Amino acid sequence: MKNEKGFKITRLSYIRAFALLFSVLISSCEQNKSATEAAKNNVKNPLHHLADSHGNYALPNKNNRLSFPKDHAPHKDYRQEWWYLTANLIAEDGRKFASQWTLFRVSIDGNHWYFAHAALADEKEQESAFRNGREEFANIEIKNSPFIANIDEWSWQSKQDFLPAKLSYGNFEGRKNKDWQVEFDLSGKQKFYLQGQQGFSQKHAQLAIASHYYSQPFIDVSGRVLWQGQWVKVTGSAWFDREWGSQMLAPDQQGWDWFSLRLTDDLALMVYRIRSTQEDFVYGSIMHRDGRIETLSNKQIGIRVEHQKENTYPNRFNLVLPEHNINLNINIVNNKQVMRFGIEYFEGMVTFNGSHQGAGFVEMTGY
Repeated sequence: MKNEKGFKITRLSYIRAFALLFSVLISSCEQNKSATEAAKNNVKNPLHHLADSHGNYALPNKNNRLSFPKDHAPHKDYRQEWWYLTANLIAEDGRKFASQWTLFRVSIDGNHWYFAHAALADEKEQESAFRNGREEFANIEIKNSPFIANIDEWSWQSKQDFLPAKLSYGNFEGRKNKDWQVEFDLSGKQKFYLQGQQGFSQKHAQLAIASHYYSQPFIDVSGRVLWQGQWVKVTGSAWFDREWGSQMLAPDQQGWDWFSLRLTDDLALMVYRIRSTQEDFVYGSIMHRDGRIETLSNKQIGIRVEHQKENTYPNRFNLVLPEHNINLNINIVNNKQVMRFGIEYFEGMVTFNGSHQGAGFVEMTGY
């Protein structure tokens, strides 16, 4: 369990770290303005701190070769990184749930700060929480073989290099139906899909901005969730992403839309669009359960917002890959799946129909 005194110290450190890193100088109302409105009113987009190129940090390189399990571990010579899991779940009674677990590391003046976001949602409501700490506070443990990622009582414990594993997280504050918990058994093969050029993932059309990025989109989930006062058995599919770098955006880039979609049991599609005032950068990949990956350029991908109310996130997209006969109408299921720990972003479940039918996730920032 958490040391109460230590939790208070680390929470203060978390707040200070975010103040240093993001310097969020605009009000919550201003944060909801679109990038266009922000530019017109000379309001600084808080995401532009991800465009900071200062500091003596390593940069991703095309010649770097990713290897496992070594690259599951932290890369402290880079400014920032994250371990990310999203899951689409179905309960025994047919209810749909979605869950997110993310562990971040950020370097500030040579100090390494860790913080985690997690959420559980059904089709109408969401509950979320965060944890934070530093290795000096003894509430962080990350190992690569077997993979272990613990922050306070939130715990990923692998039996081998990565899978199978047990993952548990949640939040108990004595709020009756508001307390929630996730307990997952994760299983699958030790296969990792290298995004971009063998794990070198470009993020801008002209500038040398990139990350190292790999995925495992074929993880089977079983377990249970505590939701609105009841434990519910669930099964489903999870998607793991791992990324690290030192500059994640350019000054012209406003935010991104990131899609993780399961087209079939054996086929997964990932697409991201980094929105820009000059030229959007779009990348995608089609991943096969047998280990093959097909990378997609911006010329092969069409993304269009189909519906968006003023000062809100889009709730419907059209995604087209003509060369692969893929045409998807993507719908946000629960528009309350917004995370507000530091910089606000949307992380939520979607359904889609058209050439394929299925479920997945979308992440949106910068709106």
